[in-house]
Amino acid sequence: MLRQQDYVGILIGEARRGLKQAVLRLARPLRLTPPQFWFLNAARELPGASLGTIARRQHMDAPTASRVAESLARRGLLRIEPDALDRRAVQVELTAAGIKLAQRIVPIAAGVRGAVVQGMSRREEEALRRALRKVVKNLETLGGAR
Repeated sequence: MLRQQDYVGILIGEARRGLKQAVLRLARPLRLTPPQFWFLNAARELPGASLGTIARRQHMDAPTASRVAESLARRGLLRIEPDALDRRAVQVELTAAGIKLAQRIVPIAAGVRGAVVQGMSRREEEALRRALRKVVKNLETLGGAR
């Protein structure tokens, strides 16, 4: 099949698998799964954020985000504490060990993010973002999510 005839969904799936495999290889020495890697990085980038905020940022559903946070808390990398202002929410806070590991993640995450758009101009990168947002919206509509 010619490249221009590849279905968009197949290409998105291939890109997702490639990204996941790359992060899996890079996160394995840190004893992190890809979701744990990105969650820990988001907790570093959003200090004091709620679990819900991090979940939305990472496009995780609430149960998945909760499981990931709990697994990181069991390892002593973060604390999950009730929000003083909203009893329905919990705050995520990195521990000293979590901060130390999250700092090791910084260059790895930057490298992965850079590799994804390597060789693209700013205009191409933004066009890709717009197109992918449309794909996400279309699939949410198709699935009845909104």
